[in-house]
Amino acid sequence: MITAPHIKSRAELTSMIIDFTKNGGEVRKFGRGFTSDWIYLRDVFKGFGYELKTVRQFYIVHKIGSKGRPKRLTRVQAIREIDRVLVANGMQPFMITKHEFLEARP
Repeated sequence: MITAPHIKSRAELTSMIIDFTKNGGEVRKFGRGFTSDWIYLRDVFKGFGYELKTVRQFYIVHKIGSKGRPKRLTRVQAIREIDRVLVANGMQPFMITKHEFLEARP
């Protein structure tokens, strides 16, 4: 089932994927069970030495043992910080796309 209204058929989607990979693009691969669920990420990041919290409508991504008050982040800032830590630990980032957040649009 294709949910993007601008893609008319599976053949068109396949053609787009072939063009993307031919031009040097890579398809992101996540390990089995990997999810963007906050509780899952909180547990994974504990293993990386980070603490993930929510405070009202803000997010906190804080290195365990670092000094000072942790910075409160918006959702977009938190995902960017999560991506930075994931990449530093050899994992694929979530990569904010222009379709997900107004702040990321050109």
